[in-house]
Amino acid sequence: MIGKATLGSYAKGLIEYCYYDKHVSAKMRQQLDEKDVRGELVYIQNLGIKMRADGKLDLNYLINQFNSNHMQNVNLKKFMWHQSFSFAPGEKPGNETIAEISTEFAREFGFEQNQMLVFKHEDSANLHFHVVANRIDSNGKNTSKHFHNYARTGEFCRRMEQRLELIQAPEMRINQRQGLENILTDKQHLKLKSSVDQLLNTVVSVDELKAKLLTQGYKTYVGRGIAFYHMQKNIKIKGSDLGRSYSLAWIEKRLAQNIGIEVKEQLQQVQKRQKKQGLGI
Repeated sequence: MIGKATLGSYAKGLIEYCYYDKHVSAKMRQQLDEKDVRGELVYIQNLGIKMRADGKLDLNYLINQFNSNHMQNVNLKKFMWHQSFSFAPGEKPGNETIAEISTEFAREFGFEQNQMLVFKHEDSANLHFHVVANRIDSNGKNTSKHFHNYARTGEFCRRMEQRLELIQAPEMRINQRQGLENILTDKQHLKLKSSVDQLLNTVVSVDELKAKLLTQGYKTYVGRGIAFYHMQKNIKIKGSDLGRSYSLAWIEKRLAQNIGIEVKEQLQQVQKRQKKQGLGI
């Protein structure tokens, strides 16, 4: 998961961008009766909503609430906070997970008592969502801190990945031309995660896991942690990058459970043989 934070002073443009198809201009929306909606509202905080007769959100009602609250502190020009979060390709957490990330974001970044909207987008390879928040609370106070946004957002993403067992972004980089943060392709992470999941249902030791993964093109390195190297793709992936359940400690815990199951099955087989032979135990 990666994130990007920006500040703005135009609530209307930001909210419309998050709700409507980004390829449709305002003029075209009027001509199309605003049918091209891409954003799904998955979380709302300290705001009222109204629906239009056609079943779509009344955006003007939301926009007016943001602008009205801004009147309490007009000295803060950039009163809108726009935060986007993007998941790894193929990873599609549910709305409950997105809402949990959003509420934790609000708590950590100073928006618990502020107006906030969250829109989910599924119109690209990466499922992502946009947080639209007012930096001014109901008392006219600027509650947000926007310094070191890039580093703070990165740290927040790492914690959410660990807590919710999401795929960790292998790298965050800046596209100087567009000023956007992009995630490198993560298909190999998904493939490796699937392989490890399947194997952990059948093996009982790390050595056995290493041998099985080697047949699939991965070398496994075990030290203080565990890492996997795809020999053909020349990609190294740490177990913790796949999620908390793929760290060395968690893998060993899962293997220990397999050993317990295997010992129990062996004991049952022995008991059956002895019973058949009339020996008892």
